[in-house]
Amino acid sequence: MSERQPPPHAHLSPREAFLEGAREIAPVLLGTVPFGVVAGIATVSAGLTPLQAIGLSVATFSGIAQLVVAQLVAVNSPALVTVGVALVVSLRHLMYSAALAPHFAHLPTRWKWLVSYLMTDQMFAFAMKRFRHRPSRDAGQWYFLGGSALLWTSWQAAVVVGAIAGAVVPAGWSLDFAVVLSFLSLLIPAIRSRADLAAAIVAAATALVASGLPFRLSLVVASVTGIFAGMVMERRAK
Repeated sequence: MSERQPPPHAHLSPREAFLEGAREIAPVLLGTVPFGVVAGIATVSAGLTPLQAIGLSVATFSGIAQLVVAQLVAVNSPALVTVGVALVVSLRHLMYSAALAPHFAHLPTRWKWLVSYLMTDQMFAFAMKRFRHRPSRDAGQWYFLGGSALLWTSWQAAVVVGAIAGAVVPAGWSLDFAVVLSFLSLLIPAIRSRADLAAAIVAAATALVASGLPFRLSLVVASVTGIFAGMVMERRAK
């Protein structure tokens, strides 16, 4: 017998909100778990040890940042460049934080730090959808924590599996292609407008032209020019 759902506007306890968040985010695992395995394989293929790959995953909790950092570490890029590129590819989190700030402004600092660490594209979308129908003060932080906890544990477990698999697979199998496939799996669904397409095309072209830059700074240049092109296209459309 399934657990009875509370009425739409009933006050939820922390436990109910936690389980609600985990239950609603569960279908997303069909996509994040395979990507986590690929990210683990790709990170080890870039030259990191399985332990380093797992540590990087726990520290960043971002598939894109994890892959970019792994590639830069593999070519001995300076720490400043590596951190800078990771920040550039994570700029979208500034927009997420600005959108969620009014809903979590009443929380103590420890909660805000936890929410910022657990922020993902998927959880941001689910949280904003919930807050449109239910007040965020109605155990909203526990809803966010429930979904994020399930995402975090499943992602880390998938990365562990991928890191171990990447370590035992012979080098002759050339699993480097996993990096390209993982980025394509993120890029294609994200292109939903002309501005997105312009950003992708300009970034790709810039990356090719600037490929000779040291320490793979082409990633930074391509990211910045792509973002700028997308902003220009979006303003012209409006």
